[in-house]
Order: sequence, then structure tokens, then C-alpha cells
Amino acid sequence: MVPAAPIALALSLSLAAGGPRAQLDALDARRRAEEAAARMLAQQERSVLDTLAESEAALAEAAAEARRAEAARAGAEAALAQAREEEAAAHARLQARLAELRPRLAARERLGRTGELQVLLSSRSLADLVKRRWLMERILSRDVALLAEADAARDARERARAARQLEAGRLAALAKEAAERRQDAAALREERETLLAALRTARGFHERAAAEAVVQQRRLAEFVATLPPPRSGGALPEGFAARRGRLPLPVTGHVTVGFGKVVNPRFNTVTVQNGLDIDAPAGAPVRAVAAGRVVHAGWFKGYGNIVIVDHGDGFHTLVAHLASMRTAMGEDVAAGAVLGTVGDTGSLKGPYLYFELREKGRPVDPRPWLAP
Repeated sequence: MVPAAPIALALSLSLAAGGPRAQLDALDARRRAEEAAARMLAQQERSVLDTLAESEAALAEAAAEARRAEAARAGAEAALAQAREEEAAAHARLQARLAELRPRLAARERLGRTGELQVLLSSRSLADLVKRRWLMERILSRDVALLAEADAARDARERARAARQLEAGRLAALAKEAAERRQDAAALREERETLLAALRTARGFHERAAAEAVVQQRRLAEFVATLPPPRSGGALPEGFAARRGRLPLPVTGHVTVGFGKVVNPRFNTVTVQNGLDIDAPAGAPVRAVAAGRVVHAGWFKGYGNIVIVDHGDGFHTLVAHLASMRTAMGEDVAAGAVLGTVGDTGSLKGPYLYFELREKGRPVDPRPWLAP
């Protein structure tokens, strides 16, 4: 049996020499590096559309806060204008009371107490004395009332002035907050544009975005298939198929990407387009191509804000990437009714309109349906 002391001594000398200890440290460092690399890879593999959706949600919240702050600022500005009017009215009432009171007080000062007695003593009869006394009491009563009214008007003016100063301070604070919220929204908008620029120039991101687009197309098709049939009452217009070749574009613009297979010239990736990309300025009105009923109006991953209209005969149209929606689910819309405005929600390409036509849930090329 080997003595314990020599073994312990040998182990101690081995560790001191850096053998096993150095190997353990190296393995630990390698493990930490691999874990860091795995975390970085997971971040890089993160969904492009999820990243974009989070950016859009933050931007939408910042824009909503900016609108709320601007509305509060506008309300404070209106309140300040009203406070100024009330202060001016109170000042005018005070000046009117003082204008009536000044000559009366001056006359009373000139008359004095002895003058009042002389007026009474110069009465020609008892009836005249009673009448003069009554008149003097009326004058005195009016003077007292005018003094009270002047005091009240002065107090009202001071209150109005204080209210005006308070509203002015509130307006300044709200104006500052509104400016800060606008700056926040602008910063997030710039951050989103930076993200989109990176997505457009990175092959890996582009390939993942293309793959995710296929998934979202399938999800959209499944979603359209689950849409409820039209409600009874207020029947949808018949004969949509007869409109082939006569439909207008839903927005004033021109088609940049058509229906079917699309090859990216930079990355040579192939995607299938189920609709049309229409170049149109941000904020332009998007209209219903025909009468129908809105069966969906909301956000959809990969498409942003979308509106789907049921035109009867198994036909639906869809418009996507809207900045705003001007309709709601269940609403009957006429041909040409505004459904929303052009935007870039869910878009990797900036503002444009995506337009689909579906027959019995299946996407069809809209171009033969459009008016020449």
C-alpha cells in the first residue's frame, strides 16, 4: 500500500506545476466561450419578423404617446386661451365698475358731510325732505353696491390671472413633454430604418425573411379559410366575377412586383408572391375595389395591419402594410370606400401596398381583373 503522504505531495506538486489545474481552467474557459457563442448564434437566428414586429410595436407605442402628449398640449393651449379671455373679461368688468364709481366718489368727496346736511336743510317742505333723504339713501346704497362689485371684480380678475399663469405653466410642461415624445418616436423610427437597412443588405437575414414569408403565407391562407361566412341581412353584392377586367387598383400607384415567382437579383433567392406590390406614397388612401363586407381588420404577422373584404361569390381582397385602418370588422363598405392608408407596418421594404385577390381561399393573379 502506497503511503498517503507521498500521493498528496505528488498531487500538490502536479497542481502547482500547472498541469491538471491549467487543463481544468482551459476547459472552463472553452465552455464559457462556447456558451457565449451559442447565445450569439441564437440571437442571430432570431426571427426577422419577430424583431421587426417588436420594433413596430415600440414605434407604435411611442407614436401613440406622442399623440396623447400633443392632444394634452392642445387642450392646455385651449385652456390657456380661455383663461386669458376670462382674465380680460374680469378686467373689463372691473374697469366698468371703477368708471361708474370714480365720479360718484369724487362728487361725494366734494359734497362732504356738511353738504349732505345742507341738501336736507334746504328742503322746501316735509315731503321734499323725505324725498331728498330717500334719494340720498338710494345714492349711498348704489355707491356701496358699486364698491362691493368693484371688489368682487378685482378678486375675479386676480383669480383669472392666477388661473392663466397656472395654465401657461402647464402648457409649457406639456409642450416640453410632447416634444420629448416626438423625439422618442423619431429615434425609434430611425432605429427601425437602421434595422431594415441591415436586413436588406444581409444575405442571412434576407434568406430567413424569405423562409419566414413562406410560413406566413401559409398561415394567412389558413386564416382566410377560417373566416366566417357572411352574416344574414344586408346581403353581399352578387356577380363579382363579372367585374373581371374592370377592377381599379386599391391605391393610386404602380405595380412593382407581380404575382407568382420572384427572383431577388442580389441574393438569387426565389419567393412566391401571392399578390401585387404597389408603389404608393405613405399616407395615401387605400380604397375597396368593390362593395363588400369587412371580415377582418387588424394586425397579422409578416403583413402588418391588414383589411380583408368579402365581396361574395367566394371572392376576398386583402390589403396589407397599412399605416392606419379606417374600417372595422363587420362593416359594409361601398366600392371606393377608404379602408386605410399606405404604410410600412410589417414591411421589410418601406412604405408600399400589398394587394391580394382570393377565390374560395386560393390566391389568384389580380392583374387580369384590373382595368386597363
